[in-house]
Amino acid sequence: MSESDEPSITHDIDWPMLDKSRYIPLNVLSTFTVRSLLYPFTLVRTRLQVQIQSTIYKGTWHALTTTVRHEGFRSLYKGFLVYNCQLLPGLIYITTFEATRSHANILSRNEYLRAGLAGSIASLVAQILACPIDIISQHMQLVGLTSPEKKTHTKDGLKSISNTEVDLSKVKRRQIRRIHVPNEIRNSNYLIFKHICRTILYENASDTNTSRFSLKGFYRGYFISTFLFSLTSAIWWPSYYFYQRQMLKIEANFSKSNMFPLPLLVIQCIAGPLSSLTSTLVTNPLDVCRTRIQVEQERRTVNQIMRELWHEERFRVFTKGLTARLSHSCVYSLFIIFGYETVKRISLKEEYKGQVR
Repeated sequence: MSESDEPSITHDIDWPMLDKSRYIPLNVLSTFTVRSLLYPFTLVRTRLQVQIQSTIYKGTWHALTTTVRHEGFRSLYKGFLVYNCQLLPGLIYITTFEATRSHANILSRNEYLRAGLAGSIASLVAQILACPIDIISQHMQLVGLTSPEKKTHTKDGLKSISNTEVDLSKVKRRQIRRIHVPNEIRNSNYLIFKHICRTILYENASDTNTSRFSLKGFYRGYFISTFLFSLTSAIWWPSYYFYQRQMLKIEANFSKSNMFPLPLLVIQCIAGPLSSLTSTLVTNPLDVCRTRIQVEQERRTVNQIMRELWHEERFRVFTKGLTARLSHSCVYSLFIIFGYETVKRISLKEEYKGQVR
């Protein structure tokens, strides 16, 4: 290849360069695989964020082992099927991101600005579907959450969960009030799902015998959720391209010294977790607040929740559930970027295959 052809070599695969018929199904398959592997961390993160201080779990590993010990290994996948309904808003997110970033060239040539803008818009669009799915899956993840001392044994010798709503004053000190799922239906994910949906649909019912149907419960915390994910995307994507460019510069210097050059995919798989580290550290208090708003039975404002969190946790609010969230987000980013960039290369149109590193 001549020197005049060098500028045509790119590190980034843009939306028009992709064969959509291959890209979309492969992207869904890749995302589903990663979500399946890392779901237990999603469940544990939700439980850690909801507990008050360390009244139930001492940390991520303790939450994982305690959940398995008292509820069984299958409990780590409570709400898994509902959670994976997010594959649809996830697909909407990534296609909106790619299309917006491509068309944002008319506004700016700055790749960081284009990535931040595209990520924010993609989150705004995807959250219309993602918010209800989030709320249902979070409620399902919390079924069975209670202190070890509240575990009881049935006459059959099997462990069960005592009714956490018997003494509301004690419950309030231990954990926030949420949708109560009766013991007799806790072995059926379908019945749990049905009970939670019905409770959310009629949560605005008055004290009279007439119930009022409402979808508002499925969009509880919608604005903070949209703001959180838009902010996360606005930080994550520019950070991803920034870290990638910096490592490419370092790699170029090593290449001049005749040292072994790093494959581009390795550089991208390092940049992904670094971006997650950056965005997670910045947005963790907002994520804790969002989770509490969405799973509490009582309707409260963001200001009320944030004041309560500060009163309960003080500066620990910045690290509440952070280990689980970092573990999930960094490992998730590693695998999702590996799949994302690999799928883009597989889906590259024939005419562009000689133009990408």
